[in-house]
Amino acid sequence: MRKTLAAFILLLFTIGATGVGTTPAERTERYLATIRTDSNPTKLTEFLAGIPKGGDLHHHLSGAIYAESYINYAAEDGDCFTADFTIVPPPCDKPGYSPATRAQTDYAFRNLTIDALSARNFSPTAGDASMLVHFFKTFFKFDYVVNKHWGEEMAEVTHRAAIQHVSYIETIVGVDKGEAIGLSQKIAWNDDFAKMRAELDAAGMPQIVAHAKAYLDEAERDRRRIQGCDTPTPDIGCSVTLKYQHFVLRAFPKTQAFAQALAGFEIAAADPRVVSVNPVEPQEDYTPMKDFALQMRMFDYLHGLYPKVRLSMHAGELWDNGVAPPEYMHDYSLIRQTIEVGHAERLGHALDVLYEPDPQGLLAMMARKHILVEDPIYIHEAIGPGFVGSDVLPIYLKAGVPVSLATDDEGGIRSNMTKNFERAVLGYNVDYYTLKKMVRDSLQHAFAPGAELWAGPEDFAHMTPACAGQALADVPAAPACRALLAASEKARLEWHEEVAFAKFESQF
Repeated sequence: MRKTLAAFILLLFTIGATGVGTTPAERTERYLATIRTDSNPTKLTEFLAGIPKGGDLHHHLSGAIYAESYINYAAEDGDCFTADFTIVPPPCDKPGYSPATRAQTDYAFRNLTIDALSARNFSPTAGDASMLVHFFKTFFKFDYVVNKHWGEEMAEVTHRAAIQHVSYIETIVGVDKGEAIGLSQKIAWNDDFAKMRAELDAAGMPQIVAHAKAYLDEAERDRRRIQGCDTPTPDIGCSVTLKYQHFVLRAFPKTQAFAQALAGFEIAAADPRVVSVNPVEPQEDYTPMKDFALQMRMFDYLHGLYPKVRLSMHAGELWDNGVAPPEYMHDYSLIRQTIEVGHAERLGHALDVLYEPDPQGLLAMMARKHILVEDPIYIHEAIGPGFVGSDVLPIYLKAGVPVSLATDDEGGIRSNMTKNFERAVLGYNVDYYTLKKMVRDSLQHAFAPGAELWAGPEDFAHMTPACAGQALADVPAAPACRALLAASEKARLEWHEEVAFAKFESQF
């Protein structure tokens, strides 16, 4: 009897020490808990680099490109840098100008250029005191070359995503290359949205929709050529699914904002690669605040015309650090109105949730409606609230609001998706189960077409009957499950992520 008891105690000790008898997810969670505080950070870095990361749903194409690439684009095109490192067309023999090639060969000049085109090495000076302002100014500095190199940019971001095990990106870009802004000059503002829409369509909006399709066709061909996607040795980035959100520059006058939004809805309705329309530019700026309610009514009107166009929107980007008057957060109710009037299904940033009227009710509503928050932790801590530990992630997680991690502008802030996972683990004590849920949330709330793999919203314990109980293999055994994956891009992405998780967890 004593020998039997001793053997049983030894068995229990062995199970606790080795993890034998537990699930792969439990062993993986135990491993992360162990290495979180390990004196050797290499293990944590390797773990977070290798974890499947799902979708990057808040991703600006121009902001994702590293400054080194913009230097190369400018040099290839024969462009110049001004004295403040803005890229401009030639000739470059004007006072203060330098050929862009100088930033490839002159070490000191190159590093000054990189710092000017990104937030790298930012140090406040009398003329450049705010990292937030410095960051947004970089977009004007490289704007001249952005729309000329989409294929190269897509190749860069998908390659970087793939090596970090990101499988899906919705990148935010002006898919019409600004043509709707020019078209808006042909009409005058009219409070009757229907009349303004008719005037824009008559003035040439259908041609802009056609041009946008052609721009994406050309860019995707360039991406596939650069990455060798149709060759026997494709780049790893070819495996990443890339979709597009059309941005609306909300700091522009109202006629131009409406034209951009209309273009986005009409393009998305005609081209399945464009999955959303998204207002961008600093929310605290004059026009985005002055016209906020009007712009939400624009989205409300256009949503009524194109109800199948999904909406992810920047919202609630203010915070309590003096960037804007505190009453802005309360009086405008930026998050609630973006959801209730603007019909947003997902929100980018959503920082000011605690400063809106009835924050507890707002959080409960977001959880009830399954409104996902796209959270780029790294950039929030760098230029948002501005200090480590300042992100809103714990607020949303505790309230049951779905969250996905995102990169936002990884080139401009010099980061990547893995750094956001690192901040979640080290800065907010996020465990493996929560990381896994956020990854699953990113794909369930992605605007990829098709039926769901899961039985319900954020119900990751039950797959739809067609795939329930299937072994996680690259190709499922059941014909019904194979048929679902063949018919649904979303279910296919989700299934492959589950297979990736199974392979990842088998290491621990």
